[in-house]
Amino acid sequence: MDVKAMLMNLAEAQADKMKSEASDWFQSDEFKEELATKINKKIDIPFVDEEKEQVFFEKCVDLVTDIVAGFFQGK
Repeated sequence: MDVKAMLMNLAEAQADKMKSEASDWFQSDEFKEELATKINKKIDIPFVDEEKEQVFFEKCVDLVTDIVAGFFQGK
């Protein structure tokens, strides 16, 4: 095996590892809650209390992260 092929294999393995770690982090409950909280701070829905807004934004973030995770997984 030549050096170029070895380096390509190492780079591909590293890229696969990083893609997996990014997908796991992106789908973590901690990330989802933090992102929903930041969105909630920026957007106010009139006549809806903050707790209900938080639940709504968490559900929106969950939906979007599931779709993006599908891209990571090739689905």
